[in-house]
Amino acid sequence: MGSVTLAGAGLFAALTGAPAGPGETSIDLGSLAGLPCELAISAISQALTTEDGDSEKIRAAMNHALVEALDGVEVFDPQCITDDVIVDTMIGYLAESIFLQMVMDSDKAWNKADTPAKAMRAETELRELVKVVVDKHMAPKLSKNVRAFNRQQMVQIERQAIIDSWKEWEAYQ
Repeated sequence: MGSVTLAGAGLFAALTGAPAGPGETSIDLGSLAGLPCELAISAISQALTTEDGDSEKIRAAMNHALVEALDGVEVFDPQCITDDVIVDTMIGYLAESIFLQMVMDSDKAWNKADTPAKAMRAETELRELVKVVVDKHMAPKLSKNVRAFNRQQMVQIERQAIIDSWKEWEAYQ
C-alpha cells in the first residue's frame, strides 16, 4: 500500500499547508476558497491522486474521508481545516483505504452471503471495524500537535497503522 501512504502524506501536507518538495504533489487550498465543498473535495482528491493501479481506491478513500471530516460545510474555507479535521481526515482516509483493499483482497467472498442485505451489513460492519482499529492505532500518535509532523513521518505513522490493522484483522478472523 505504498502509493496509499504516499498519497496520504500528500493529503496531510495539503491540509497542514506544508510546502511540496521536488516531485511531490500539492494543492493550494486557498485557491479553493468559496467553492461548494463537494467541488473543493473533488479538486483536492483529483490533484493528489497519481495515476497508477491504486488511483481509484485512493481517490475514493480521499473523497470519503474529506466528506466525513467536512460534514456540514457547504462552502469551502481553508480556515475550516482545524487540527481535528486533519486527524479525522487522515484516520478516515487510511481506514477507507484499508477497507477497500480488504474488499478487493477478499475477491468473491462477499458473494457467499445469503442475501444482498447480509452482504451489505457485513461490508458496513467491516468498514466500521477497520475505522475503529485505525483510530485506535493512529489517534494517539496524532493527538498532540498534528501539524508538527512532516510527510515522511506521516508515511511512517500510516505504514505502522496499516501493519497494526492487518495484524488485528488477522487475529480477529
